Amino acid sequence: MQVWMQQNAVYLFLALLVGWVLWQRMIAPRLAGVRNISVTDYLGMRNRPHALIDVRTEAEWCGGHAPQAEHIPLAEISRRLDAIPRDVPVVVICASGQRSAQAATVLARHGIAPVYNFSGGMAAWRAAGLPVKTGR
Repeated sequence: MQVWMQQNAVYLFLALLVGWVLWQRMIAPRLAGVRNISVTDYLGMRNRPHALIDVRTEAEWCGGHAPQAEHIPLAEISRRLDAIPRDVPVVVICASGQRSAQAATVLARHGIAPVYNFSGGMAAWRAAGLPVKTGR
């Protein structure tokens, strides 16, 4: 068994990595009650009351963000729960959808609902031609 593990260590590592990514991005958010929202679905709800929370870093935020978004970096999300509205749907966005899935899971586990993970993140936002504001 030990020889097999040594010979297949790279494959084991890759399997664990893929499993971890799947857990973080897909399984844990669903278990917490987070729903994914596509650009198309977001376009249908963007004129209704909601909160858009951007969880990227300060540098990413300054490089371009949704004009109506509030910036709460992922590392601060648990400490700033009081800044998240509880009377409207909450949409969480990042660069690609990974960090926003983590943040949305935290919010859902703290009783904030409904919570949506913006699928594809700011890459999808920009690709859809939605407005982007640069700087603070």
